[in-house]
Amino acid sequence: EESEQAPKEPWQVQKAALKKKFGGEAWNPRKRLSPDALEGIRALHNANPEGASTSVLAEQFQVSPEVIRRILKSKWRPSEKEAEERRQRWDKRGEKIWSGMVKKGIRPPKKWREMGIGKAEPGQKPKWKQRK
Repeated sequence: EESEQAPKEPWQVQKAALKKKFGGEAWNPRKRLSPDALEGIRALHNANPEGASTSVLAEQFQVSPEVIRRILKSKWRPSEKEAEERRQRWDKRGEKIWSGMVKKGIRPPKKWREMGIGKAEPGQKPKWKQRK
């Protein structure tokens, strides 16, 4: 005896596909995008929906189309206070990452050098300029 099921709505099909894809695990993307990048993605898509499709944006930002789909679908926007806190957290994260990279001998981008990341003591070369 076959139980007759009502045809599924498109969102139900999508939800089932995502559940199957992630195996019941929570969404956890490998790459984090800055708040500025998220706004950039939304702005590009709003300005030119055909030219800035999900696949094109995914390729440009080097993330999966699923990440772009979720960003474009999201309606949430931080308040001014939240946005400032997020910006500060993002800068702190970048500072930590680039400080670690300098210790490995990698030259930080100009923005981080101007903020003092990788700065050497007076009379010494920065770690990223020293030859190993």
